[in-house]
Amino acid sequence: MRRDIRVLLYTGFAAAVVLTTFITFGKRPSLNPASKFRPYRDEQPKIPPQYQGDHIAHGSAYANQFGWPDTQNETLAYVTWLSSTVAQKDGQKPEDDVYFIGTRILVWQLLHYEPTKAKGIDVVVLVTPDVDEQRRLQLRKDGAMVRPIEFVHGKHDAWLHPKEGRWNDIMSKLRAWEMTEYSRILMLDGDMILRYPLDGIFNDPAAQPAKTNVSILNPPDEVRLPSEYLLASIGEVAGAKHAFPPDWDHGLKKRGYFCAGFFMLKPNKQIFKYYTDLLDIENRFSPVYMEQNLLNYAHRWDGPAPWKELSYAWNIRSVNDNDLDQGVVSMHEKWWEEPFSHSERVKGIFHEMRWKMEGYYLARNDEVRKQQVDKAYALEHPGHKSPWNRSGQ
Repeated sequence: MRRDIRVLLYTGFAAAVVLTTFITFGKRPSLNPASKFRPYRDEQPKIPPQYQGDHIAHGSAYANQFGWPDTQNETLAYVTWLSSTVAQKDGQKPEDDVYFIGTRILVWQLLHYEPTKAKGIDVVVLVTPDVDEQRRLQLRKDGAMVRPIEFVHGKHDAWLHPKEGRWNDIMSKLRAWEMTEYSRILMLDGDMILRYPLDGIFNDPAAQPAKTNVSILNPPDEVRLPSEYLLASIGEVAGAKHAFPPDWDHGLKKRGYFCAGFFMLKPNKQIFKYYTDLLDIENRFSPVYMEQNLLNYAHRWDGPAPWKELSYAWNIRSVNDNDLDQGVVSMHEKWWEEPFSHSERVKGIFHEMRWKMEGYYLARNDEVRKQQVDKAYALEHPGHKSPWNRSGQ
């Protein structure tokens, strides 16, 4: 009870700080010609009126219609990726590292925040060799499973030049396919803000493994794909003005091009080798957006392993007020920047989640310190209550 009161006090104080002091900080091209072939889902399901709006008290009913996944018979994971190439400037302190803070917010929302936390699903952070031990230790303290990974490079990949230098090591995200202890993984970029639980996404019809189409052949210089695969995602939103849910005629970018910041996969070492071998085939895909363009090539709609479309209620970039009203489950946007929609409401949610996270850990750390003092006092003064207990704190 005392701990709950402290959590409320800390988070209330943090929210007050946000309301009175915070200041806002500060097209991806398609690789292939658009394919008219849509192998799955001719149109997004319409959202019934009873499933719309912020009046839904216990989450997005539209998303929750899929139910909770069977974690007793399947090992699932939420996985995100952290690299100092993207996440920090040289010598930057963790408390000033906005990408690191974003990762902590995501972990907190998945593990601890009641309105969004997962049930029986692991939360894993992949960290590259250049992420320092201080950050790794903090993520472990936050409750995440921290998994060190090596960088991913080809033998002849000098032709790979991303649009921004900070994406040089982003191919290491492909290491998620080596995590074969999991049957399925939802891969999330660290700049995500959740509004409702994501667990139901594992029951989305598109989130199930599919058979590779052996009647369609890849070029002969590519290794064979496995007989089964899973790549499910959502198309890229063109901007803040879009329908909800968006579709290819109302708000999405190039037809058939998906976002590699939010996707479902089935780990498989054979397909990991397929991806890494592509790094040695010059100009097989555009390197401008590195792993995103590689995956869009490997899972193009007219290829043998086409990606499938998840419901667009699960995640949206360039979030606007209508998305919130309609019950979008998660938002893919940098919490520290001005939202593309310039929505004060969206901006307020971003900063509210940041300070609620800080308040939660302040309260938890305070509780741990008090327990340690109580234990030490009891050892020195058997039969007597500690000063904190006697003062009623």
